[in-house]
Amino acid sequence: MRKQVFSGLGQILPLNMISLAAGRAARLKLPGSLGQPVCSAFVKAFGIDMSEAERPLEDYATIEDVFTRKLKPGARPIQGELVFPSDGILSMSGPANENSAVQAKGLDYSLAELMFGDDVPPDLYLGYFATIYLAPHNYHRVHSPIKGELKTIRYFPGQLWPVNKPSVRWTPSLFTRNERLVFDIETPDGCLYLAMVGALNVGRITTPFLTDFTSNGSRQQARQGPQTYDLDRTHRIVPGQELGTFMLGSTVIIAFDEALAKRYRMDQALSSRPVLLGEPLR
Repeated sequence: MRKQVFSGLGQILPLNMISLAAGRAARLKLPGSLGQPVCSAFVKAFGIDMSEAERPLEDYATIEDVFTRKLKPGARPIQGELVFPSDGILSMSGPANENSAVQAKGLDYSLAELMFGDDVPPDLYLGYFATIYLAPHNYHRVHSPIKGELKTIRYFPGQLWPVNKPSVRWTPSLFTRNERLVFDIETPDGCLYLAMVGALNVGRITTPFLTDFTSNGSRQQARQGPQTYDLDRTHRIVPGQELGTFMLGSTVIIAFDEALAKRYRMDQALSSRPVLLGEPLR
């Protein structure tokens, strides 16, 4: 019954328009001296640790500026060759079963569809996945978990369902419904796929590798359907290198192909816990 209720709400509520409006509000520069009190109240309400931020709070003009803040050098040391790509809660992880992943207890979704949409390669064999939820107080930039080559980015327009616990528990195929940006990272040992999944009030995702791209930018963008961006050159990236930014918060899902999962012996679920960018992924 609850699944039907959640699904029905998604049909009634204009989730993308709500997110677009929330994003515009977050980018609003208030006149005069109003901006600073608003940002300060926002930081206090969500318990954001500004001591790690690159700049003092008074340097941030909008709520979005606070959300997308950079960190001080050395705030997130990179502690190995395979690391967590972001701050957040490691909510789910484990072996991929026939290219599927666990969304919640008793609820699976297609990991292959998440990463490739309707154009899943016939020889794709995914071996492992990990899901990281970013709460509003978290640092919202996403980084590479591994050394490799970035050649392709895929964008999938979609809905913007909430990704909080109730929604994850009761909304079937939540992550494949939502808007997302997927990065293919090729290594000598196999491929890693990283999806930045949008959510309600997270109507914008950006990446430094597509300078003119912003997700949920217009209805025309959504009507164009999924887009594959073959980069004009191969980008050699290292663990900890920035891939993209959530303009508010959301979810990161990484998937290892079978060969890469074997290389790093990723064959067991990890304990659900808070994680930080740069910590060993184990």
